[in-house]
Amino acid sequence: MNIFYMIFGEQPVHHIQAYLSIRTFQKQLKSDDRIFVMTTHPELYKSSGVETIAVTDEIINKWKGDKDFFWRVKIKAIEYMANHFPNDHLMYLDTDTILYGSLKVLKERLDAGYGMMHLNEGHPSSMKTKTLRMWKKVAAHTYGGVTLGLQHDMYNAGVVAIPREKLKEVSRLALTLCDGMLDDDAERIVIEQYALSIALYELTNLKVAEDLIGHYWGNKSDWVTMANNLMVNAYMKGLSVQEAVAAIDVEKLCKTPVFVHRSSTARRLKKRIDSCFKAKHHKYLFDNALRG
Repeated sequence: MNIFYMIFGEQPVHHIQAYLSIRTFQKQLKSDDRIFVMTTHPELYKSSGVETIAVTDEIINKWKGDKDFFWRVKIKAIEYMANHFPNDHLMYLDTDTILYGSLKVLKERLDAGYGMMHLNEGHPSSMKTKTLRMWKKVAAHTYGGVTLGLQHDMYNAGVVAIPREKLKEVSRLALTLCDGMLDDDAERIVIEQYALSIALYELTNLKVAEDLIGHYWGNKSDWVTMANNLMVNAYMKGLSVQEAVAAIDVEKLCKTPVFVHRSSTARRLKKRIDSCFKAKHHKYLFDNALRG
């Protein structure tokens, strides 16, 4: 099986999250498993123990398509992997994920022809704001021979796992669905996610992966702090890949919640207070040198 991540730019937080996710998968990897990171900065993964696929800004812009839709790049990246590694199961992961269940079970599901996404979020018609606006724009439309209806739920695309037999078909149909919805000027926020959901529903027996893979988008602050601490510890101790993997205690990680409800009122008040009481009177070391 091939596992891959897509990370562009130099912002450290995404790469640190990727390292944590990678380490949790490396704990269970077998000899026929491979992990790839598709990135504009492959040099950041020299000590990761994974393979890198270097991409340029020019490629990314091309993959965005005529409508300049960034998340179309995710489907194009899946298409790239399908074309280059057509004989292996494929699993795409967002960086804010960890493997807490059995990798063996994941592979058994793919062997049985199941496609997987992280969780079922429900049907877009029952959702609010932008997602509902998207649905109203595309309901009953036909793309690539598929007419969108109430059977097509929205699945979370933090995990996208495709059995080898359906790799090219799924990536092809997802791209057709995505481009069709873009041509119809649908609300963009979740188009690529919905396109992947429909393609996997139509071409595989779609199953959720939340019982095996955690997705901590709802509590990133605590998880990023934890990931930072693990990375710094590994770096300062000069741990090898094997030692860094062994240092990851998945059971301990799972004691941190993946979702925490934080008051939006509290966030707004903090923002208002910070704007009213801005930091001032900055002093720099060279100020003393100049005075001397």
